[in-house]
Amino acid sequence: MPPGNPALDTPTYERFRALILERSGLHFSDKRRQDLERGLLQALGHSSSPSAADYYRLLSDKPTDSPEWESLIAQVTIGETYFFRDRGQFDALRQHILPELVAQKRDLTRQIRIWSAGCATGEEPYSIAMVIRELLPDLSSWSITILATDINGEALHKARAGRYGDWSFRETGWERMRERYFARQGKEWHLAPAVREMVSIAYLNLGEDPYPAISNNTVAFDLILCRNVTIYFAPDMVRRVVDRFHEALVEGGWLVVGHSEPSPVTYAGFEAHAFPGTILYQKTGQPPRFDLSWMAAVEEKPASAAAAGPMPAPRTAVPPPPPAPVLPPPAVPAPPLPAATCDDIPALVTAGRIEEALEQLHRFIEREPRCATAYFTVGKIRANAGHWQEARRWFEQALGLDPLLTEAHFLLSLVHSQEGAQEKALQSMKRVVYLDRNAILGHFCLANLYQEAGNPIRARKSLENALHLLEGLPEDTLIPWSDGMTAGRLRFTVRRQMQELDNVEPPRPAR
Repeated sequence: MPPGNPALDTPTYERFRALILERSGLHFSDKRRQDLERGLLQALGHSSSPSAADYYRLLSDKPTDSPEWESLIAQVTIGETYFFRDRGQFDALRQHILPELVAQKRDLTRQIRIWSAGCATGEEPYSIAMVIRELLPDLSSWSITILATDINGEALHKARAGRYGDWSFRETGWERMRERYFARQGKEWHLAPAVREMVSIAYLNLGEDPYPAISNNTVAFDLILCRNVTIYFAPDMVRRVVDRFHEALVEGGWLVVGHSEPSPVTYAGFEAHAFPGTILYQKTGQPPRFDLSWMAAVEEKPASAAAAGPMPAPRTAVPPPPPAPVLPPPAVPAPPLPAATCDDIPALVTAGRIEEALEQLHRFIEREPRCATAYFTVGKIRANAGHWQEARRWFEQALGLDPLLTEAHFLLSLVHSQEGAQEKALQSMKRVVYLDRNAILGHFCLANLYQEAGNPIRARKSLENALHLLEGLPEDTLIPWSDGMTAGRLRFTVRRQMQELDNVEPPRPAR
């Protein structure tokens, strides 16, 4: 396409640009018009639409994770990456960040959670996996989660295959890693299954999908890498994404961004740390506004909520002295009023007032020590923060008071899975669909658990159950317990997983 001779008239181009921004969060400035037009024309040529107008209508009617949108995204974004890209950043990760995480966790949970957001064809998360294998000779005694997500379905397919050409290894100094973890087959290098299995690959649209959310495993990360992704986003979208990453990190967690990302002002909520050749960002904790020591008292006796005993009242803040004798002292803030019911508390969580929500729950539990919903709500807050053991104890207390609290069984299953107790996770999720046959997300998660257990027959049956419940639901219907996932998105994901199961051979014996 010759410069200055656009193939699309300006009104048509602007309609496509606005649609792509709305649906994917990808922003193309005026300087990048030629790039976007080139990708649009290539995607149009691969589609069944006879004209740009028909193609626009097609995209408007399809969900963002449909094959049509995936083809378009693949054409308009640059998925170029390679193993151990950016020596300064990987040196900082290998020599400082990851060893420090290992030292912190070794005598505690032995659990590390990492998210590669915008993983493209997988070189980044697999590079991290190899570094971790080098750092942890006792890897089998650890729980390592490496989540890799992207909006480009074609790139994710290549990532799952784990097959790469020589160009993916153009970063020098890491040749030993290739010799150790890859096998040469013809013109390709095939990644070792042990490394490939360390990474969970999933579709996720940073501009549209819900996160952080325990339902899609996007909570409580120690490290998030999002390099050269937000360069495609408008400034307001960048701020929203960075804020969500901040929320998805545990206190002390790290964010790694590309050198071409926006100004450090964007990351003002983080503490910047300089390493040779790079700057990384850390989420630093603030002291809680409330005394939360009451939580430990309740957690000590999970068998009986009523027997937990009296809980200490929160300490009253001492007002600061007046700034000068001639000025009146500042007013002492009134203590937060107790919530009328448990239903009033989720609004505090949504607003990010987590400590206040926990304090309100403390006051409520003092008045209503046998309210299962209150214990469940504390458990959900702790699970979202990645405190799996604490969350499990709160869920168990809630279920001890109300065994029919279906969502508690659901989240307890997810917590068991995070703790590596897959059989317990499976049993808890079975209880979910037993108590509520219409629990769409329960059937979907049960399918994933069956698949992890090596039982593709039952996994496919659970997917069929989920798909049956999804049929007929409008695209934008929100799925219960999913923190915002729509029926259209889940329906597409279920169908894709069914196709992948059908391509697995031979199936393992049913359990």
